[in-house]
Amino acid sequence: MGNWAALHSHDHPAAPVRDPDAPTRQLLVVTGGQVQLQRCQLYATHWVPVIEAHHVCPESWWAHLGVPDASPLATVCPNCHMATHVAIDARIKGQDASLLPPRCLRLAAQAFTIAAASGLTPALTL
Repeated sequence: MGNWAALHSHDHPAAPVRDPDAPTRQLLVVTGGQVQLQRCQLYATHWVPVIEAHHVCPESWWAHLGVPDASPLATVCPNCHMATHVAIDARIKGQDASLLPPRCLRLAAQAFTIAAASGLTPALTL
C-alpha cells in the first residue's frame, strides 16, 4: 500500500473515472461537472466522493507465496480502507484495535480466514 494511486477526474456524462494502471484503484465519479457521492461498501449511510478497491486478503500475501491473487474485492472509502489495514497490522502485532470501526475489524478478520484457507502467511501491510 505504499504507492497511492493518482486520482484522475474527467467530466463525463455518466461514466465512472478509473485509473486502470494505478496500484490502488480509486474511483471518482463526476457527472455534468458535479462530483457524485458513492457509498462505502461497509456502511450503508457512509457516502463519500472517492472509493477504493480493497483486496480483502492483501495482495502482498499472495505475492509472497507466488500464486495469483484470488481475493475478493471490497469498495470502501479511503478511511475504511486504511482502518482495515491498521486492523490487520494490529492483529499481527497483538495490539488492541477495538476502537476501530467494527466493520473494518470484520473485513480485516476475513483476510485472516482467507489466508488460513489458502495457505498464506499474514504479514504487515503498512
